[in-house]
Amino acid sequence: MSDAPRKAPASKSAPRRSKALAERLTQLVYDALSDAAETLLGVKGDEFSLRPLNPVRVVVALSGGRDSMALLDVVEKLFHRPRQFLIARVHAVYVNHGLSPNADDWETHCRAECEARRIPFTPVRVTVRQTGEGVEAAAREVRYRALARFAREEAYDVVLTAHHEDDRIETFLMQWMRGAGPEGLAAFPQTRELVIPGLSASRNAPPLLLVRPWSGVLRADIDRYARSVKLSYVEDESNRSPKYLRNRIRREVVPLLDKIRPGFRQAAARAVSLTAEAAEVLRSVSLDDLARCRDEANPHALRIPALLRLIPARQAWCLRTWMQEEGMQLPNRARLEEGLRQVRQSHADSQLALQVRSKEMRRWGDLLVIRDVSPRRSEDTRDAVLVWEGGDTLALPGWNGSLAVIPCLPGECGVSARRLRDGTLEVRARRGAERMKLWPNRPSKYLKDLFAEAGVPAFERADLPLVWLDGELVFTGATNSPTTTRSCASNSGPKRVCSERPRTGPISPTGPLRSVEAGAENVFSAFAGTSDACGLFFITSVECETYLTSEVWQSG
Repeated sequence: MSDAPRKAPASKSAPRRSKALAERLTQLVYDALSDAAETLLGVKGDEFSLRPLNPVRVVVALSGGRDSMALLDVVEKLFHRPRQFLIARVHAVYVNHGLSPNADDWETHCRAECEARRIPFTPVRVTVRQTGEGVEAAAREVRYRALARFAREEAYDVVLTAHHEDDRIETFLMQWMRGAGPEGLAAFPQTRELVIPGLSASRNAPPLLLVRPWSGVLRADIDRYARSVKLSYVEDESNRSPKYLRNRIRREVVPLLDKIRPGFRQAAARAVSLTAEAAEVLRSVSLDDLARCRDEANPHALRIPALLRLIPARQAWCLRTWMQEEGMQLPNRARLEEGLRQVRQSHADSQLALQVRSKEMRRWGDLLVIRDVSPRRSEDTRDAVLVWEGGDTLALPGWNGSLAVIPCLPGECGVSARRLRDGTLEVRARRGAERMKLWPNRPSKYLKDLFAEAGVPAFERADLPLVWLDGELVFTGATNSPTTTRSCASNSGPKRVCSERPRTGPISPTGPLRSVEAGAENVFSAFAGTSDACGLFFITSVECETYLTSEVWQSG
């Protein structure tokens, strides 16, 4: 049976107290959004400024429950105020998990409430796959992922949620029972950057902020506001289920602690705030450590000698911060400590690997690197015959990318366009013992040795496509290696990219490609040439980034 939307009973509070509460809740939202605007702007606003310097675009996370409906009501009234300059636009998003039989009814209720308030509304349907951490954790992860994806795609700046102080206390107790560290015990800060592993944004895009303006407000105060304005909201039946730990803490543990220790809620709130401050200090220290440990030539890599000069506790924090910065989901403490142990005890040519979902940490010489884990396919599914009809790209099935064919510049060596068009062109997976001849009048070399000379890590070599022309190996890509310059290339077409600091230089018949000054995009912009020779470039499909290399090709 569906839980019908209910009207809050009329408030018995004095009108003056109701008005003061409404003003307080509104001011908290306004202040939190103002701080977010200043954060996004990158500078502190002028305290005498009459209006915000950077209006924000806001997504309200709407569940249909009392708390989120109260937040929607306050944001709507603030947004529709005459001559307000803080909020540029508002959009409400309902994430439909499908976990409750009433989920569709709640969606209908949210849509009607948003239409009445002239607030754009979008439902997002998701699928929750239960993990070892339980259905609640899985639902929370997919919910934040859905909100972040919508905000990114629709160019919003802030995601607002209605979490309150009681939520913080409950989360604190849950994390304490699980043995969490300072970040977990801090429950949730009022404002943080919403970073979702595996969901990357453009490197130059501003941060997406998650803001909880009522994190210091008691549940009872939000309830009083809902009654005073006669909000219509729904009740989630799962909030009454004793099978969820949060509900048992809310209904059994917190009242008992209140009884044993009067004033417990206030003391717990102070403890959460102090723990949050400590976590903020620790993160600041870890960011400083991370800056000192990054490799200058490869800013996404971590220098192991610098990392090991830190005390063990700071090593762990630095590594955690680096993983977060690189979009890798954090492993549990045991796995993180095991990874650190391997870093301390392994040598430069060891095969250290720590994988969490779609990313893994690898050792490469004296560096630690994080890379995407390619789905493992059989050799047969990756091998394919290619047909070039004169275009500028060739799809490479099973390789998460394509092959760009670019006319060589005068004096550059490449593959004859006629031979490329008329010959038998194939892409194959590496099987071992391949040899390649770089110069017509010199002997061939094992591809393994060429990779080593070019500084291609051993763990990346199996994921590189090998291009054969009439049974002769003419090209292999070297993608996303620490020696390859990253470029947020435009969609106008492929660009020639060289390494800023190649270890031995790209492998080519004529030696390393011409260098360019560091900065800008480190690219060659001229493609047209008078020669009929073509250079081959492998382009991987990575969100907002394109990795291009011309590491290996043969003279035609």
